[in-house]
Amino acid sequence: MFDKHLIPNAQHLSEGSALHFQTEQTDFVIVKQKGELFAYENRCPHQKRSLNCSTEPFLDEEGDYLKCHHHGALFTPNDGQCIAGPCQGKALKRAILGVEKGNFYLLIGENNAAVA
Repeated sequence: MFDKHLIPNAQHLSEGSALHFQTEQTDFVIVKQKGELFAYENRCPHQKRSLNCSTEPFLDEEGDYLKCHHHGALFTPNDGQCIAGPCQGKALKRAILGVEKGNFYLLIGENNAAVA
């Protein structure tokens, strides 16, 4: 059983861009890469801090990788793996996305688990 949290405008997210989404419990980042949406907990595995700093974007300058703006770690959008930086070899916690009638939802189950 999951609680569904509608992610406004996710269906309109442009290629190579990301948006911030917050529930009562956790912050998430939603990213579109190669036509697919991916969702991750907005928490770097290095020091458990948010990937972005205030107004900094979630993606690197080219829009190819999610970037932790605290220490420069880079993560691949399709699987959340860190490919550069202090947490290389670790990964972001992936969240579960659902689609219903063209709308995207973050699915949060028991114990507030939204990660796959």
